Amino acid sequence: MVLDFLIEVGCEEIPAQYVEPILEQLAQKFREVLTRNALKFEELETFATPRRLILHVPALSATQPDRTEVATGPPVSVGLDLNQQPTKAAVGFARKFGVTAAELIRFSTEKGDYLGYENKLPGKSAREILGREVPALFETLELSKSMRWEASGYMFVRPIRWILCLLGKEVLDLGLADVRSGSVTYGHRILARNSPLHCNDFAGYEANLLSNRVVFDQRIRGKQIEEMLSAAAAAAGGALVPDPGLLHTVVHLNEHPTVVCGSFDSTYLRIPREVLVTVMREHQKYFSLQDENGQLVPKFLAVVDSDLDHHSTIVRGHERVLRARLADADFFWEQDRKVKLEDRVERLKQIVFQAELGTLFEKTRRVSQLSLFMATQLGRSELKSDLALAAHLYKADLTTEMVKEFTNLQGIMGGLYARAENLSVQVAEAIYDHYGPSGTEDASPRNLVGAILSIADKLDSVLAAFSIGMVPTGSRDPFGLRRQTIGIAKILLDKGLSISMRKLIHKCFKLLRRFSSRSFEETYHDYEAFFKERIKFIFREQGYRYDEINAIVAGGADNPVDCWERLKAISLMRGSEDFISLAISFKRIKNILVKAGASLTDPSPVTPSLFQQEEERTLYLTVEKIRPRILKLARSRKYSRVFDLMASLRPQVDQFFDKVLVMAEDQTLQRNRLGIIGSLLQIFLAVADISEIVVG
Repeated sequence: MVLDFLIEVGCEEIPAQYVEPILEQLAQKFREVLTRNALKFEELETFATPRRLILHVPALSATQPDRTEVATGPPVSVGLDLNQQPTKAAVGFARKFGVTAAELIRFSTEKGDYLGYENKLPGKSAREILGREVPALFETLELSKSMRWEASGYMFVRPIRWILCLLGKEVLDLGLADVRSGSVTYGHRILARNSPLHCNDFAGYEANLLSNRVVFDQRIRGKQIEEMLSAAAAAAGGALVPDPGLLHTVVHLNEHPTVVCGSFDSTYLRIPREVLVTVMREHQKYFSLQDENGQLVPKFLAVVDSDLDHHSTIVRGHERVLRARLADADFFWEQDRKVKLEDRVERLKQIVFQAELGTLFEKTRRVSQLSLFMATQLGRSELKSDLALAAHLYKADLTTEMVKEFTNLQGIMGGLYARAENLSVQVAEAIYDHYGPSGTEDASPRNLVGAILSIADKLDSVLAAFSIGMVPTGSRDPFGLRRQTIGIAKILLDKGLSISMRKLIHKCFKLLRRFSSRSFEETYHDYEAFFKERIKFIFREQGYRYDEINAIVAGGADNPVDCWERLKAISLMRGSEDFISLAISFKRIKNILVKAGASLTDPSPVTPSLFQQEEERTLYLTVEKIRPRILKLARSRKYSRVFDLMASLRPQVDQFFDKVLVMAEDQTLQRNRLGIIGSLLQIFLAVADISEIVVG
């Protein structure tokens, strides 16, 4: 027998950014509850509006299956006498279960034969299990922010106002905070006058909400909003400026979404596009419109939680609010430009970067030196003039009124003000772009000056945190160090910047030395491991297989561009029969060396005069012959040819293992043979640890 399970937790309005993480946890944790309690189900779905969190399981088994547990009693030698009759120990054990000793069974274990009792346990009902588990589940949800609002001190994302919970057609009694569950939900707060709605099942629940102006499925709301925005933009004679992030937000701000179109004074179009879009998006959640040439038009679209009857009033209110916002932005734009970026730099001395790491002014000095060091390492000294100026000015916009009001415009405004001051395109773009990329999908800075500045800025921030022991742990990363490190690696790869991370980090650490509470080696050790994990993440996002990535990163990730070249080569090579065979042999080589306690990176010296078999000599001479060729090809990054050479060793390696006993009884002979395979492993470990390649 199966039952329909539905729970809706009604709350005060939940902030949009919290909804999806809560739904993900709710689904995951509820699946774990059902699995742990052997309650079968086929489908589990979650829904949400700003006022409700919903979980629905259409077909849930009404009970657990019955099960049998074997309770272990005394050993047979203790439970039965010489005549195989039950002893007092067996009788006493049986009495615990209300049975006779004759009903006990014999079974064997690794420790011997025992007496036991097969205890048949009837499955518990889903009602009993869920009544206990569901309240406990809600208490385990990890919430970014939570509130207390009633006497018990219960904490949740927002105050709970009602709980609808049905198992089959009956209420499942449970409580959260001071609210008990029932069969009542509520319609739209305004459009349906927040009317109570009685429900007997999911079909009735769905019909009640839809007829009372609540679209409870966020996926349906999203499609409706997209269609309405597209139609409204066309009706307004423009096209929507794409904004997936805003679309995702407004889906969770409405229960009955409709779209209104408003306008603003065209004189405000003199404000830079970035400012206008940000003003409309950040504070008002408005979508911008543009013409066929990509120029903004003085109109906007807003998604509102209302119906058509109220649109005219709503539009007037939105236009009035936006007019004030744009007037502020226009004022900031005009006033900020009266003070040059150069004259703002001194003000950075009054802004703390981090309590233990000095001011933003000090950070700009470090970033300037690190940028110039990078330019030298990259052989691009011609960039130093623009780099020095960009690094000197790149944080100055943090002192502007525009950025104080619209923090998401930091960097962008610096670039716009630099352009307004007629600074070079290279400098203006570098300042504009230096916060990016914020993820693997974002674009890297447009020019090389911006790329170097962005890397230097991010590396200074990340290494500064590591140097004082602020290393991300678990899911906690309050300073966005993972995101910034991914940004560093992505820029290096996107721009093909071949540079040693250790040299770069060492220079960065020297600039931070007076703030650091740790040694360079401590800091570098932690950051190297952290950086490798971010590199692996980027490569996985690009579609490379995990074992290829592990093999390459094990060979070193000091130079991400070089690492990427090796990864592309091994990915192309891995289908080769010779290469797969060599990978199997390498696993064997590595295992032998590890079991023998031999070094993987510092092999024992080889004495040719100790060779007893031709296969030893052949492999040794082949390795010595191939070594300089591999090193030369690796220096020029011809990694496909390196892996070809590696694969060409298959016959010699196979014959060696077929004919030669590596772990000979003679210790001198054994060390010599370990030295042969150790030297082979050493050469290739610098390129890739191909023993990591998974072969089936």
